[in-house]
Amino acid sequence: GHTRAETIFFKFIKLLAENYRDERQVSWYSRQMSISPKYLFEMVKEVSGRTPNEWIDTYVVKEIRLMLKNSNLSVKEIANEMHFNNQSFMAKYFKFHVGMTPTEYRKR
Repeated sequence: GHTRAETIFFKFIKLLAENYRDERQVSWYSRQMSISPKYLFEMVKEVSGRTPNEWIDTYVVKEIRLMLKNSNLSVKEIANEMHFNNQSFMAKYFKFHVGMTPTEYRKR
């Protein structure tokens, strides 16, 4: 069987895979799982060596990369699709994680 930490980790990843387009808050995930954000943080970190936030960012950034490369959606449309408040907020987020703007990334 799985340890408690593993069970929580797998549940988190499943929830994340289904909801990362809409939800980027660790607190949302912990609420769905009826545990505290702190406990979720500890369990995920223990099993994976990464924080819930790092997992969320990985999923979100990967999806934005795919959309930039494989779709004709504008950056604004991608921001809407990924539920960012606006295009410039998503561009800042993307640049922070990837080191270039969505537009620069798309031109590569």
